[in-house]
Amino acid sequence: MQLLLHRAFIPVVLLVGLHTSAALAATTPLTQLQSALEQGQFEQAYALAQAQFETAAGDPAFDFMYARAALETGHYNEAVFALERVLAAKPNHQPSLYLLGLTYNKQKNYPQAASTLSSLLNTPLSDEFRQQVTRALDAIEDNLASLKQKLKHRISLALGHDSNVNSGTTDDRIVIGGLPILLDETSREASDSFARASYRFDGRWQQTQHQAWRANLQVSDQRHQDSDEFDRTQLSANLSYIQDIAAFQLHLGTQLGVMSLDSATYQQDAGVFGALRYAINEHWAATVNISAFNLNNVRDSALDSRLYTSGLALSRATRNWLLRLSAGYTWQPARNPEGEHYARDYSHFSASMVYRFNDAHRLNAKVQYRDIEHRAAHPFFLQVRDETLHIAHLAWQYQIRPAWSLETKLAYYDKDSSLQLYSYDRTEWSLGVHYDF
Repeated sequence: MQLLLHRAFIPVVLLVGLHTSAALAATTPLTQLQSALEQGQFEQAYALAQAQFETAAGDPAFDFMYARAALETGHYNEAVFALERVLAAKPNHQPSLYLLGLTYNKQKNYPQAASTLSSLLNTPLSDEFRQQVTRALDAIEDNLASLKQKLKHRISLALGHDSNVNSGTTDDRIVIGGLPILLDETSREASDSFARASYRFDGRWQQTQHQAWRANLQVSDQRHQDSDEFDRTQLSANLSYIQDIAAFQLHLGTQLGVMSLDSATYQQDAGVFGALRYAINEHWAATVNISAFNLNNVRDSALDSRLYTSGLALSRATRNWLLRLSAGYTWQPARNPEGEHYARDYSHFSASMVYRFNDAHRLNAKVQYRDIEHRAAHPFFLQVRDETLHIAHLAWQYQIRPAWSLETKLAYYDKDSSLQLYSYDRTEWSLGVHYDF
């Protein structure tokens, strides 16, 4: 449960005891800062406080207003330091203790937030202010309890249509291993309808304020109406560790995956991944990620390979928007010499967007470009393949009730290869329902 900033009990007039009203009115910069806060112009108030910092820091009246402006604009560390200066001069100043508790909550330092507000309840308070502090403390304790263990489950069912089921899976992992000497009707582009059932589990276990374990399990089964040879089941499971260090977040984990094609195991993968995220400010973040996987093609060991990926992403988050740009490079060497014609390297660029219209409607969009270079000539065509792949995804989700939602997805794939056999266009549409518990 997110604790909102209750402005009703932290107005600037609560500076009683820090400065007399006459002294405050006589100080023009403080008056301007107070006016901006009272009018809800928090960005302007923060800019005014920053301009006055060198000369006014240490004045309890200024520090309290500076903390308020910093908290409202997401500069939580600065708010804490300013409130600590106020409390050093006035240890029992109740509005500062309350504001400090709210700031700790925003930092997700829930134990310290609860301790601060609990100590405030042990002091004489007005009935109305005591009720406000009690409600804030209850919300913080809910946050603290929810952090200890978060378990989420999702069951989904979708019906859809694939314009080119022969092109393989959405992540381009199914490989034609044999030589295409004879091509019959089944090798041509074919459309088909499908039904997909899936289950997803997300678990998070908080160890300390800055450390947590996370687990994810995904299972999906897709069945086609006519092309049952392309029926596939996929399973992916990962376990990871998260560590917050100031503005950085380190994420390390391991993952296992299995894909079955036409009711028989087709591919297995296992590997490790890591990401380092840096929060530039309240809205912007940058992430560096790397991964290393071992891919085992059960049906044709000549196609076994390794997958090494590195990437960089830049994201911006606001109240209703999430924008993300990413770029990376992947090395995929063959494990066996006879599969060298499949070994490839590719660069990839993507842009994605999530827009929340309101609590019920959300739009997701993503475009990706891959430039793929193979390492050896094809054994039949005696030519090295060069390919480009364009991908576009669009999804709309409607939250019917807290547990139920509808989602429709549209995806388009355009692969252009120097060997025409490997070129294709593909459009996939689906309509599904999710149940979360």
